[in-house]
Amino acid sequence: MDPVIRNLDMDLLRALVAIADSGSFSAAALRLGRTQSAISLQIKRLEEAVGQPLLERCQGRVVGPTAEGRVLIDYSRRILRLNDEACACFARPNLVGRLRLGLPEELMESVFPRVLTEFTRDYPRVELSVRCDLSVRITALAEAGELDLAIAKGMPGESVVEGSNGWRLLNRDPMAWLAGEGSNAMDRRPLPLAVFHEGCVFRMAAITALAARGISWRPAFVGGSYTALRHAVAAGLAVTPLPRSLKALGLVEVRAGLPELPASELIVRFGPGEVLSSARRLLELFEAYLHGDIEHP
Repeated sequence: MDPVIRNLDMDLLRALVAIADSGSFSAAALRLGRTQSAISLQIKRLEEAVGQPLLERCQGRVVGPTAEGRVLIDYSRRILRLNDEACACFARPNLVGRLRLGLPEELMESVFPRVLTEFTRDYPRVELSVRCDLSVRITALAEAGELDLAIAKGMPGESVVEGSNGWRLLNRDPMAWLAGEGSNAMDRRPLPLAVFHEGCVFRMAAITALAARGISWRPAFVGGSYTALRHAVAAGLAVTPLPRSLKALGLVEVRAGLPELPASELIVRFGPGEVLSSARRLLELFEAYLHGDIEHP
């Protein structure tokens, strides 16, 4: 005999989660805009539906969920999240289409995976197209109207950072000379450098600083991948100029013998015309992670 299929009422699950989060019937009632007696009745109906007590009570107060209650609360959170995502898709039909993003390759290594997870949850029907490239190319694509959201690298004092053509400052990060642990690359002359291709602002800042101090250099590694550059430096091949936030395992900061580097900046702009709501949300997520408003897992 087939088991009887039962459907759990979404409002009842929402009441259970509200109690778990707030710790009491009264607080849950306030959160959901209902009376305390209505919340109590909802929990009673839910316990009857599953045939198990879900909350431990003592003198009318909620002590916490029962073992069965903890299981159902976990399921409820997932059910409600999927329900709310589905409703959002159809309640806001404009949250569909394509979003063209341009950004430096380094962001793919740092905040982008977490940003993408959050963005996909909020905009599951938006098709995201990502272009990683040198900032000079990202800038050109943005100003040609070929990107809906562009994030590029810059240096203090550059005209583009000062707000021209719709650009604004997104984040500032001090730069440093990085070398592999135990490496003596910083003592060699000409100084072996690991840099990105010509046009990279990190490369230009380093060359300018070295020239001002009369320090000769040579390109020991040139590439477009942060991962490859990091491995080359960690292996002792060269020294690299990067934002401090990109210092990874196996890399150490060189604090003596090399010139001070300026701070690097991330600048951002939307594409021409009406700004897409999905582009605004994506930028909000980048800002939150870059500024530490959302904790990294």
